[in-house]
Amino acid sequence: MDENLLAEARQAMERLIDAERDAETARADFHRAVRRLHLHGASLRELAASLGLSHQRVHQIVESAGGSRRWLRRREGGRPGPLPVCTFCGKQQPEVGKLIAGPGVYICDQCVGLAEGVIGSGAPAGTPRGQMIAAPERDQQVRCSFCGKHRHQVDGLAAFPAELAGRPPATAAVCAECLELCDEIIDEEILPDAP
Repeated sequence: MDENLLAEARQAMERLIDAERDAETARADFHRAVRRLHLHGASLRELAASLGLSHQRVHQIVESAGGSRRWLRRREGGRPGPLPVCTFCGKQQPEVGKLIAGPGVYICDQCVGLAEGVIGSGAPAGTPRGQMIAAPERDQQVRCSFCGKHRHQVDGLAAFPAELAGRPPATAAVCAECLELCDEIIDEEILPDAP
């Protein structure tokens, strides 16, 4: 086997892995930015027109990045169902100030503060459901349950073994970037729907 060609193939493989990781990070950043625009009042149609995308595609992007708060308002006014609970502590929505939804995962305002402390100090924090820990940077498997980024793609990640949406126990996690978005959501006033 030609060693020069093999070295060239390995270098190309490394560049491809880096490019795929960069594309995945850019996609998650774009999806999170679109969701933030939607959470700050832009309609799906406005976003679609501004970004040159279909309404359906913008809806998919918002849902993949954690969804909107509008589903909760519909549920409150309509069909009864089980109240969502914080994946990290198990408290129901009425027991907390705000409960922020991700794809099949929730985090309350209290656990946002705990997760920020875990990432900042590296010390674990206990909740009624168990121990929240800082995921080590070398852990390539743990991903943020909200945006999907891997540990090595973010500044910090608080992880928690939990049951997600009725599935067997897995690792629920939230990254430092999503915690910043959570802080914005917690701090903002929810405006009433227009008549």
